[in-house]
Amino acid sequence: MVQVLDPTSAELLPSSSPKARWAALVAAVATGVGLGATGNVLVSPGRSLAVPTAIVAGIGAAIVLGSWVVASVRAGREAGWIFAVGVGVVTVLASVWTFEFALPAAVEWSDATAQAQSALSQVQHSPQNRHGTVPPHPCVLHANGSIGPLAAPYRECTIWTPIGHMVSFVASGPGADGGLLYTDRPSASFADECARHLVGDWWMFASSTDSNGDPGSCYLGYTFRGGG
Repeated sequence: MVQVLDPTSAELLPSSSPKARWAALVAAVATGVGLGATGNVLVSPGRSLAVPTAIVAGIGAAIVLGSWVVASVRAGREAGWIFAVGVGVVTVLASVWTFEFALPAAVEWSDATAQAQSALSQVQHSPQNRHGTVPPHPCVLHANGSIGPLAAPYRECTIWTPIGHMVSFVASGPGADGGLLYTDRPSASFADECARHLVGDWWMFASSTDSNGDPGSCYLGYTFRGGG
């Protein structure tokens, strides 16, 4: 007996070749890598994390919507749907990466810690007063290079006291705000600022975002820390 398929039923079961399905998966992964790289570029110490994350999520959502619409009108739509779903998954991952891990990774994968420890080592051997405190050194303005994810220009300021040691790298330039801090005593390092721990002894900080300048209003993901 010859079985005759209903054309309507066949249309409900669109399929693609195995090669096309694998290509869709690879393309989705590549898109995720691109979204993660975009997040790396957009985030900056002392700035909002929510805005770059929203941009990454928005780009991914637009790709998902566009690919889903295109797949719905094509004959071999299975690969298109695989791509759309795959991009949806990697968009979520890229958004989490942007908000939580992009800046810590940028610090960890650079020579930022070596730079900070070198600055502390130089100050450590400077003359100290009777309280064991090194008199404040002039901050150094770096016009070139970078410290982890913070690109020049930035100011490097080193402080050495008996209760804590720290090196701050403060963004410098029009509209610049906040920066990075390397310290072994975070509780005594912030004076009414918004801060977020990154990795190890590294923190990033920003001033209050309140329009009236009142302390305590911070970007999403930051915590207000009073002077210690």
